[in-house]
Amino acid sequence: MARTAAVAVLLAASLSACSSKNERAFVGGCVSMGASRENCSCAYKKVNATHKIDGIDFGEILGTEQHKKIQVAFAAAVIQCIKENGL
Repeated sequence: MARTAAVAVLLAASLSACSSKNERAFVGGCVSMGASRENCSCAYKKVNATHKIDGIDFGEILGTEQHKKIQVAFAAAVIQCIKENGL
């Protein structure tokens, strides 16, 4: 039992290490607003595919039109993922 728990902890740590700083921030913020982690991760992947947000420094674009477009795209992607995956 302890071995299974240790493997689970290692797996979780390795998966979180694979995600980018932006992905962790987006998904964490999304989950804190009440959406499931599955739907938030789904939305991040959809938005990253079109806006390439992994490489963006949001401190530099805060308040710009690009930032607003990404926010709108993320909100729409969360809704789409909820429709695809359920709550």
